[in-house]
Amino acid sequence: MPRVLRALLLLALTQAALASGPFAWGPYTAVVERYRDEGGLEMQRLLLLQKDGEEMVLAEDYLISAELAEITGTEPPELIVNAYSGGAHCCNTVSIFALQGGEVVTLSSGDWGNGGLALVRDSDGDGKAELTMVHVYAYIDGLCYACSPAVWRTYVWEDGRFVEATRRYPGPTQKAVEDALAALNKALDLGSVKGPELTGYAATYWINAYALGRGEAAWRWLAARVPPEVTGWLEKNRIALLRPFSALP
Repeated sequence: MPRVLRALLLLALTQAALASGPFAWGPYTAVVERYRDEGGLEMQRLLLLQKDGEEMVLAEDYLISAELAEITGTEPPELIVNAYSGGAHCCNTVSIFALQGGEVVTLSSGDWGNGGLALVRDSDGDGKAELTMVHVYAYIDGLCYACSPAVWRTYVWEDGRFVEATRRYPGPTQKAVEDALAALNKALDLGSVKGPELTGYAATYWINAYALGRGEAAWRWLAARVPPEVTGWLEKNRIALLRPFSALP
């Protein structure tokens, strides 16, 4: 992932992890508990504690972060859990839970690999937060991790399911386009960045522009500016870059 986008994602995940102290959720108290597994590895699990002493394990992994956000527009707010496996650059599982009639219901749970939840915000004040997720194309076609492109996409809860709304809430993806384009222009002007890193900037610029409905214009701009080996790489990997464009798991 280009370094600017990687820093933003790491900052978001770190902030979420720091926010995971005990908190109330409906009739439950949510607690992130540390423990050691049978092999001695330090792990974490998210517990829901009831007043009668019963407990429910919602997630277990190397690192757990959790936060509350109003996503469906119906009280109480939903519980968002990010579970990180502790591997090198991987993996993140994002789960979203709701309370319905006092029962815990899973709205969504998906493995986001090297990416994950980057931003939770209600940007238009409608009482429902948007979720911005990042998909990282780690090591795609031989690129190093630092060079790997990434796409930022935003989802909202509508009619009982999550739907993509990146073009309605373009802010995070537009920022990714601008950052990638600035890095790409600087690299082209200086002529000091070649090969994989230049390819990563170009791919990040194009795939985020595509998410905003501006893919064709971005492709034409790249064809006129970047070396042919970069556009050749993009053409070769076009289908792979488009493959993650499906509904939220």
